[in-house]
Amino acid sequence: MAQIQSEVSDDNLQGKIYDSTLFKRLIKYLKPYRLYVIISFILLLLVAACQLILPLIQMRAVDDIIASNKNMISFSSEEKLQNFKKKYDNIKFDEYNYRENHMLIFPNKNLDFISNEDQEKLKNNNQLSHKIIVLEDSEKLQSLQDKIKSTYLSPNKVVVFSDQLKKLQDSGELNKQDLYKLRQNDLHTLKIFGLVFLGVVILQLVLSFLQIYFMNYASQHAMYDLRCKLFATLERMPLSFFDKNPVGRLVTRVTNDVRTLDEMLSNGLLTLLQEFLILFSILIMMLVLNWKLALVTFTVIPFIIALMIYFNRKARILYREVRKALARINSRLSEDISGVKIIQLFNQFKHKTKAFAAVNNEYYHASMKQLHLFAFFRPLINSGRRIAMAVLLWYGGGRILDNTISFGLFIAFINYIDRFFEPINQLSEKFNILQAAMSGSERIFNLMDKPVQNYREEKTCNCIFKGKIEFENVWLSYNQNNDYQLQDISFTVEPGEKIALVGHTGSGKTSIINLIGAMYPYQKGQIKIDGKKLEDYSLTDLRRNIGVVQQDVFLFSGTIKDNIVLNNKNMTTEQMKQVAHYVNVDKFIESLPQKYEEPVMERGSTLSVGQRQLIAFARVLAYDPAIFVLDEATSNIDTETELLIQDALEKVMENRTSIIVAHRLSTIQHVDRILVVHKGRIVEEGNHQELLAKEGLYYDLYRLQYT
Repeated sequence: MAQIQSEVSDDNLQGKIYDSTLFKRLIKYLKPYRLYVIISFILLLLVAACQLILPLIQMRAVDDIIASNKNMISFSSEEKLQNFKKKYDNIKFDEYNYRENHMLIFPNKNLDFISNEDQEKLKNNNQLSHKIIVLEDSEKLQSLQDKIKSTYLSPNKVVVFSDQLKKLQDSGELNKQDLYKLRQNDLHTLKIFGLVFLGVVILQLVLSFLQIYFMNYASQHAMYDLRCKLFATLERMPLSFFDKNPVGRLVTRVTNDVRTLDEMLSNGLLTLLQEFLILFSILIMMLVLNWKLALVTFTVIPFIIALMIYFNRKARILYREVRKALARINSRLSEDISGVKIIQLFNQFKHKTKAFAAVNNEYYHASMKQLHLFAFFRPLINSGRRIAMAVLLWYGGGRILDNTISFGLFIAFINYIDRFFEPINQLSEKFNILQAAMSGSERIFNLMDKPVQNYREEKTCNCIFKGKIEFENVWLSYNQNNDYQLQDISFTVEPGEKIALVGHTGSGKTSIINLIGAMYPYQKGQIKIDGKKLEDYSLTDLRRNIGVVQQDVFLFSGTIKDNIVLNNKNMTTEQMKQVAHYVNVDKFIESLPQKYEEPVMERGSTLSVGQRQLIAFARVLAYDPAIFVLDEATSNIDTETELLIQDALEKVMENRTSIIVAHRLSTIQHVDRILVVHKGRIVEEGNHQELLAKEGLYYDLYRLQYT
């Protein structure tokens, strides 16, 4: 039987921010919830659209009402007007013909599409008018006819110049109330713009909430599935795997590493996609609104790109150093807290404090390097934003003065530039999330790819063993390096027979026990139970029929009842109490305040060693195994407790194959046969009196204990 070599990767982080193979494997866990992801993505696009629309609403409000950007071209005849429209059929004009007035009105942004030659010609002929306002005809407007120049577009619509209204307002000839009356329709339209703006903001809020909810719903369920599968994988790993991997590292896989993936899916990945989408959309929008102004503003982008490349390269290295230093802190902290009793007993707290300070100092310096990089990056990005704003003020301000662009367009560009730099500041954090997630997924999938122990479920027969055990020339090496812990082990245990394994510490007694339950694979020979090879049984059947009481008893958090029953739904309360009575643990349990419902802390820390072992006896007997194994089970129990256990064992081992591993020879004198193990071999065999008569190794062990 080949030994399974299983080791997880160390805590080093991979260099790549994105790994397509790992990403595809990760996405598979989102597949059952793809509908929520699709909805979230659609909502994300709508949120991005809302962010792009808001500056456009502001631009329209400013250009159409607050600071008019409309232009008007007057023609002496309708024929000339039509010829001009045909020449510039790519421009949308509002055409008006009233009496002798033939006019085209258009927004200022379309002025760039008219050739410079035609613009000069129109200006020289006084046909081109800038910054006009279209008002409804009224008595107040008619009273101002001699003070302002106006042109009728229709019987109810009049064109005036905004600068003329401003002069009348400054001189006091036009008060605020009169101005409000003149521009009543514009104020109404401005309210509509405000309501639309507010509506888009509220819509963005609702869409953002729904997008976050649906994405987190999918992410949490996907990570729940991944965490369950990862835990199930760990539970099926062979014991050799846990011999080579620290518990703290495995706990980190199921907790911290899965958490980084959750953070990437719920907060990092789609948010990063949204930010890139918004960046790209802003660039397109600015080019569409005014490509000349956009290109001038984009002069700062090469600097930003170079800065981001440098930052991400450096941040990746520093982030790896911080993670390594943090892992060392966690490792040191876990070890020192676990061994705090020894630290205090041997007055090692000063030494351990210095050792922790050294590790903590490494983490401090790594964190400070990362902090310095962020302190360097963030201000430079903000400086890039201000440089872009300065370029916009210089070039855009000049274009406003020569009436090339509108004030509303200028405001829209300011908003877009401000929004453009927001995600850049967050990209560093998002890249760190992606890198941590890719590293976490690499470690998780590396663990999940390790071969688990084959439980051979297809061979499950739910059979009850008779209890015959046969070892035939069995060799065992835990490391597959010819350093054999067991060498050529052969013996047979008949059904119902009671044997004992004795020998010096490290002789191989526990290794024999481990092989019976298929806890470790052996390299040579074969083991049979009831004449059938061990490999022909499913592990479920095998371990259901073998009950082991270990020297180091482990109790789970919960209650005493939970630790005895261990999810055995077929066991009644009366049966549980009967089992407890068999092993003489009922008196101790009944003396507790909550009896069988008494809480058990982690590892049973509030119970004595003897109490934990008595509960372990009850736990094994509750499953009524065909083969009963005691592995040094009474080595840490006082004489009074041992007498109680011996009384229970006489009942329990009747008509049941039993194997006792013990250093205290007084506990095994009543067994049918004793196997003496020495340096991985069986060197003596017989009952107590026979072995004493041989005066061999067993005789020496006996004399050491009783002389």
